[in-house]
Amino acid sequence: MAQFRPQKQMKKHPLPKTPAEWMHEIVVAMADAREAKPFGKLVGQRITEADLYHLAPHVCLKFRGRKPTGKEANRVVKTALANFIANSDPEGIDHDLEHRPFMAFALCYIASHLCLDLIDERKAEAVLIYCEEHLGNE
Repeated sequence: MAQFRPQKQMKKHPLPKTPAEWMHEIVVAMADAREAKPFGKLVGQRITEADLYHLAPHVCLKFRGRKPTGKEANRVVKTALANFIANSDPEGIDHDLEHRPFMAFALCYIASHLCLDLIDERKAEAVLIYCEEHLGNE
């Protein structure tokens, strides 16, 4: 007879309220993403700071206690990466994200929350402006 095993409950982080709290969480989220760097060697791929934005939607899902796979997760990943591309167009809007790993990660992390309807566009913009203003030279 098969044994019933309840799914492990993911720890949900409280949603930040102020731009300063968001920036702090983004720093913590990026540190979480950095933990993946040693695993790059296992697949023959070096993971750099500039690559961490790829992990931002996954950390968002983790911190919000959402499932890491499925339709919602796929939508969040696509939305975050589309925002990165839209803000990295040398012919249009180019925020030099290739050379600004924290802002690239922040953009994808905030876009993920926007996609999940956890924040609105006004809040997303305020957080990103706050990050931009308080970063100095990355």
